[in-house]
Amino acid sequence: MKSLAITYVATLVSFLAIDAVWLGLVAGKMYREKLGDLMLPSPNLGIAAIFYLFFAVAIVILAVKPGLDGGSLWVAIGCGALLGLAAYGTYDITNLSTLKNWPASLVVIDMIWGTVLTGIASACGYIAARSMS
Repeated sequence: MKSLAITYVATLVSFLAIDAVWLGLVAGKMYREKLGDLMLPSPNLGIAAIFYLFFAVAIVILAVKPGLDGGSLWVAIGCGALLGLAAYGTYDITNLSTLKNWPASLVVIDMIWGTVLTGIASACGYIAARSMS
């Protein structure tokens, strides 16, 4: 149970930290320019926390665990990348199909980011779990 908790925390913290750098330093201005008035002046951190806590569980179950079961970091990364592509793709493609003026360029950027970010967080969770073995 302790190893599962450490795996979850490592996955969550890595996902949060990397995404914070992306949103705060790299792409924040781009999102604001592309989405304009659709964005709140500041994010609702409580709602964001629900996403991060839930998604880290999904990463551990759907990416880190298959990697550990198969004894392969690359399985964890691949499963994580696929999960990120599916999750971010669902969000962005749904927005593109239902919202006025949702930028198509943002769909591509966000889907690539979700794929990369989730793959990296899966690797971090896998490495944390393996370091306890």
